[in-house]
Amino acid sequence: MVEEMKDHLSTNYTTRSTRTVSWGHVIDGNLHLNITTPGIFTEDKTLTEVIEPYIFESVIRRNGSISAEHGLGQCKNNYLPMVKDATVVMLMKSVKDMLDPHGIMNPGKFLPSSSSSS
Repeated sequence: MVEEMKDHLSTNYTTRSTRTVSWGHVIDGNLHLNITTPGIFTEDKTLTEVIEPYIFESVIRRNGSISAEHGLGQCKNNYLPMVKDATVVMLMKSVKDMLDPHGIMNPGKFLPSSSSSS
């Protein structure tokens, strides 16, 4: 995945240099991909737009999951429909609504917001 991402970035992101490494606990199937722009300490939204769809498409090709031990959070939850069909997402929302009818437990942190999934 690291070499594949390096190739993708060399073709699709030429604004500045990047460093791509993997780390974490790969032995149990959890790859942590880390892409940095050396010397730049703020998010580059253009780089993010190049990276994220490619990562999720790569995960889908490998029958992987877009979530690990930390969940999807609020930045990645709108990618859930890429890896789970609409029925599964609706079931997940139903369980969440049953357990949290007022939507006060981590709103928008796991499931796509209602406005983004309609």
